Amino acid sequence: MPIPSLPSEGGCRCGRVRLRISAKPLLTMACHCTGCQKMSSSAYSLSAAIPADGFEITKGEPVIGGLHGASKHYFCGYCMSWMFTRPEGLDWFVNLRPT
Repeated sequence: MPIPSLPSEGGCRCGRVRLRISAKPLLTMACHCTGCQKMSSSAYSLSAAIPADGFEITKGEPVIGGLHGASKHYFCGYCMSWMFTRPEGLDWFVNLRPT
C-alpha cells in the first residue's frame, strides 16, 4: 500500500468534522483489546499513532464518546464516526482511527 503524501486530509463520514495530518505515523496497528472490539463492533480497530504536533482539526468540533474513562475517544457528534483517541498521559501523540 502506498504511503499517502503529506499533508493528508480526512474526516468523518458526513464531512462535518475534518482533520489534517502533516507528520508520518509513529506506528500503525490493529488493536484487539476488548474496548476496541466493543467500540468498533469488530475483532479489532485500526490505529495510526500520529505525533500531536502533526495533527489538527480543520473543521467542526468532535465530541467525546464511547468509553468515558481516562482516554478520550472523539467522534463526530452528528454521524458518530469514531475518529481519534487521546490516550491519558500520552499527550505527544493522537491515535487516529483510519477506516
